[in-house]
This record gives sequence, C-alpha cells and structure tokens, in this order.
Amino acid sequence: MYGIIGNGETCAFISIFSSLDWLCVPRFDSPTLFARALDHKEGGAITLASEMSGSAIPFEAGDQRYIEDTCVLETTTQLGSDTIRAIDFMPWGKRRLWRILGISGPDRLKLHVDVDPKPDYNRAVPEITADESSLTITAPGQAIRLSTTEKLHLKKRRLTFDIEPPLTIPLLLTYGTTAEECEKEEKRADFFKDYQADLRFWRCFASKARPVFELSPRLHYFYMRSLIVLKQLIYDHTGAILAAPTTSFPEMVGKDSNWDYRFCWVRDGAYSAEALVLSGMKDESRKLLDFLLGIAQPGGKPYPYPLVSLDGNLDGTEEVLLDSLVGFGNSRPVRIGNKAVDQKQNDLEGEVIHALHMYDRYSGDKEYIGKHFDQIERIVDYVAHHWTEKDAGIWEFRREDMDYVHSKTMCWAALEYGGRLAAKVDREELARGWKHEAISIRDDVIANGWSEKRKCFKRAYQDDAYDASVLAIPLMNMLPVTDPLVRTSVKSITDHLGTGGLLKRFEEEPGAFMLSSLWLAQVMMKKGKVVNALDIINRAARYASSDLGLFAEEYDMYYQRLVGNIPQSFSHEEFVKSIHYLLGKE
Repeated sequence: MYGIIGNGETCAFISIFSSLDWLCVPRFDSPTLFARALDHKEGGAITLASEMSGSAIPFEAGDQRYIEDTCVLETTTQLGSDTIRAIDFMPWGKRRLWRILGISGPDRLKLHVDVDPKPDYNRAVPEITADESSLTITAPGQAIRLSTTEKLHLKKRRLTFDIEPPLTIPLLLTYGTTAEECEKEEKRADFFKDYQADLRFWRCFASKARPVFELSPRLHYFYMRSLIVLKQLIYDHTGAILAAPTTSFPEMVGKDSNWDYRFCWVRDGAYSAEALVLSGMKDESRKLLDFLLGIAQPGGKPYPYPLVSLDGNLDGTEEVLLDSLVGFGNSRPVRIGNKAVDQKQNDLEGEVIHALHMYDRYSGDKEYIGKHFDQIERIVDYVAHHWTEKDAGIWEFRREDMDYVHSKTMCWAALEYGGRLAAKVDREELARGWKHEAISIRDDVIANGWSEKRKCFKRAYQDDAYDASVLAIPLMNMLPVTDPLVRTSVKSITDHLGTGGLLKRFEEEPGAFMLSSLWLAQVMMKKGKVVNALDIINRAARYASSDLGLFAEEYDMYYQRLVGNIPQSFSHEEFVKSIHYLLGKE
C-alpha cells in the first residue's frame, strides 16, 4: 500500500518499498510523470536499491507511519544490519518534495536511486539532462529536477551513493512546467527549515480540530488522519476538493470499472464542508462553500454539472480512454476525464443548501448566510420548480434517467433547510412557501417511492432495487427513524446489502462501500443503537490502509483489500461525521 504526501497543489504516493509510484505535475489533475501504481512496468517511478555482489537489489517492504498529526511520512527499511529511514514530505505551498534518507548501522553499502520518468501517462518521451549533482527531466508542460548536496555518482538515470553510516542524504525534487522554474525553486530550498515549517503547519492545522478523546484513542487517531487527508485533497488556490487524487484505481480488479476522480464533485464538496465545520475547521469549510457558491450558474440549473475542474470549469473533464498504461492489476481501460460530467443530478442543490445549514449551525459565523442569501434563494427556487424532473442519480448509472428517491429526498432537503435559512434572514413568507413545497415532495416519495413487496423504499420510482442511498430519508430527517416505513427500510437494506458488518450500495456490487456503511452507522445512532454504530465505525477503521488511516472507496471482503481510488474524500468526511454523530451532533 501507499502513504500520501501533498502540498495543496499536487501529491505523491510513497510505497512500503520506499518507491515514489504516483506523481502528477504541476497539479493534481495534470498528467502523470510517475504512475507505477497503474503500470508496474511502464508507469514510471523513483525507486531505491542497495548493491550486493555487484547487483542492485530493490528494497524489501518497510514499515510506514506518519509523524503524529502531520503529513510527514516515515518509511523504515532494514538492509542486513543497517537501517534506512526515509522521511518524505512536500512543504505546503512550495513546489518541492523532500526525501531525507537517514542511514545507520555497522556496514558500508552502495545505495542506488533509479529515476524512470514516463511523462503524460507514458505517452511522451522525456528529455533528460544531468550535471554533477542533479538530474533534470522535461516534457511538454512538465519538468522536475532531482538534486542533492551529498557526493554521488550519476550515470544515466541512476544516482549512486557510497555510504559509510551514520549518514544523512537530503534529496530534493522540485517541479514546475519548465526546467527554469525547477532551478529557481531549488535555490530557495532548505531541507531543515522546510521540515520544521511543515511540521508547524500541520500541527497548527491539527490543533484547530475539536478533540474527540472521550472516544477510544484508536478512533481519535483515524479521526485526525481523516481531517488531514481532507486538507490534503483541497486545491489550495481555489478551494476545490478532489474526490480522490488518483484515476483508474479499479473498483473491481481486472474489470473496467475504473474512473478518474481528480475533479471536484459538488456533492463531495458539500459533504466535506459539513465534516470540517463539525470538527471546528471553520476556515476550511467556508473555503469549500465559497468555491461551491462561486461555480453556481446564474441562470437555469444552478449546478448543471456534477463535477468541475479544480478551477471550477470543464477543462479536462472530457473522458478519454488510454492504452499507454495497462492499469492496476491489468484493469483496463485507464481513463482520464469523467463522462459523468454530462449527467443531470438533481440532488446537488440540496447537498449545498444542507451544507450551508450545517455551516450556519456550527460555525458561529452569523453573517455568511445573509451575505449569500440571494444565491441561496435562486438555488432553492429552482428546486421548487424542477423537483419533479428525472435525473441520473447519486451513483451515476450510465443509463436512462429516472425518479431517484435519493434525489427527491435531497430536493426536499433544499426546500426544508432553505426554509430554515430564509427564516434566519426574516424571509418568513418565503420560508413558508418552500416548506409547503417540501411537504409535497415528501408525500410524493411516500406515494411513489415505497415498495410494499420489498418493504423498503425503492431506488427509483421505476426501479424497486434495494439501494443504500434511501438512507438519506432518515439522515435528512424527511421522516423520523421511528417511522414504520423507515424502520422496515433500514432492516431490509441491512438484510440484503450487509456484508462483513458493513454495507454495499446495491445488490449488484460485490464490495462494501465506505460511504453507505458510515451512513448506516449514523442511522444506528439516530435509532439509539450506539453499540451497533460503534461496531460499524470500528470495522471501517479496521479496513483502512494499515495504520496510515487512508480510506478507499470500497473494501473487497473476499480478497480483503481496499479497492477504488484512494484516498477518497467522501469516505473520510463520512468517518468524521460519524464520529460527531457519536458525540451527539447531527
């Protein structure tokens, strides 16, 4: 598995073998320069090896951990009697990646650093230049420079160090769009100052979080790791949050369910804003909401596109299939862009309005809603006049549009919570009108969304499949958990979609889905079943990436492995929200 480090602009994946297997430059959504995570042979990586009997031997698996409450990753590997500790970090807001190698032990050794760049998803040929202490790699729109202050032998793409322990080797990777940008960044770098500054940055961020020590130390650890991951996934220049920083990590290994998640989904942004404000991260929550309100369209559907680029436009969203990478576990095709951008999803407006309600309730910011109420009014008015329309639904099925129960529920939420916000700014008549329309939606869902045969709310009026998305009904409080229709729905969903103590989205799916599993935990809390909720939350934490606390989209119970793009923002934000449900916040 991987540890992730990031700087608010891009991120890198570091394996337990101390290799750098994923890096897009200069941004999260740029083409890959190293993508061995998707193609072990042709994806490209920076790897470490030691020399034995004249042969380079790749590192064996090491132990990884994060320095507490930071994004500074430490990987420790044993080489015979020697120990090599690699500390990897990317200073926030700087186009730098530091790798500090600390070697201790009794034996001398040769250490090789092999650089194998594969720009533009292995579609471009890199230009490589070298001098005595650095290696510069360029391709159209991409450049990196790898350098060190230690004595080395440089041959082709290999940096070799003759080591007599104890020794510290600072390796600096700077990046940009040109070699000149990389050189300028290198001149400003100081590994000790950068290291200390990065520790301070992350610990200052972590100190703002509302502590949850009344729960177990283990849950507190995963809670803090989740908040740090959410911060890592925010593109600092605009406030957009990525669904995940990767593309085409498969939901089913060997199949074609591989998607590019390096975009900001409106829904994920709203969910994350809620999780952050619940945790005391008011500034980060407001930054996400500013972005979401900033991309709302002034006419027609406020959110006509489910996802946008990090800049809030449609650049790079067109879906393209690549044959230059074989995919993780030979899971073809590798995709860039995402066809879901063309879908109509009617829940989005409700997701944003509910997030604004949560921000107003928990931030202490008394001016935000009044300042943005003109936009809020336009969003809710649109829902009031268009909630009867069909859409593609939350799971983005690539089929004809339907009347999805989840989408109708979130339209209800837009009107219900929009009404509450209207009342706060003394728009009582508007609030009454919206709440009256919300009642019409609720009655419509009960009349058309209920399956008497299955004793459960249906996925859609035209599809009576069991679907975890209908848990939105009690979570949004459209109906209370004590309502007979809700009680039997929760039981039916648990009976038919439960797997290994967690929950699938729907019967067609083989693995447990983290989002729906944590939704179930929140419903259990509303029902007063704290032990059941804790069991689900603990299971979710158990299936996270070793002790690094990174959640993927799904968990394959049969092969016992994480699947889907990682780390997934909505898995982490729902974990954070579930913790706060345990503490009585909802």
